[in-house]
Amino acid sequence: MDVFEAMESAVTMRWFSDEPVPDELIDKLIWAGTRASSPENSQLWDFIVVKSPEQRARLHEIIVPDISSLDAVRDRLADAADPVKRRMGESGYHLLATLREAPILIFVCGSSLVPGDPREDRYQYAAIYGASQNMLVAGRALGLGVAPTGIHNLNGRGVRQVLNVPDHKIIGVTVAVGWPTRPFRPVKRKPIADVMHVDAW
Repeated sequence: MDVFEAMESAVTMRWFSDEPVPDELIDKLIWAGTRASSPENSQLWDFIVVKSPEQRARLHEIIVPDISSLDAVRDRLADAADPVKRRMGESGYHLLATLREAPILIFVCGSSLVPGDPREDRYQYAAIYGASQNMLVAGRALGLGVAPTGIHNLNGRGVRQVLNVPDHKIIGVTVAVGWPTRPFRPVKRKPIADVMHVDAW
């Protein structure tokens, strides 16, 4: 599978089997993440790979202590006229409900290029998001389902404590990884003619 084919069907996959993911494939995902560009080649990223069922369960309880608290959000999205929003609501809820069952959770972390200067925080996000996107595409090429999310923000402080994240690091993206139980499909995007401007707007 070439890179363009992988990009065309690199959907966020939130439906996983319980089949283990070999360490060598996880290493390939992290390798792909570290091939991303970063400001001044600063490579501001770190990756916390959570494999143990006990740690995944602990994180699940901290992030989603009561899944029923999200029922209203799920129901609102389920009634949306847009089928994409309906599908996103269903799959997002499913991931939250089954988070502990995802074989691997990867927390993509970063630090400021200039510690203590909030104006420079944008650089860590450039590194984090580039790395996460590389992992998504690499996962697709390997046949893995990959779901980059921000669900750690439901209880950022609790997640940081469980993972023992240093004070100078942020968690930018949570990436769930596993073997997909649903088929990959083409991503739905606007035609490039709708978004491309040549020479000026």
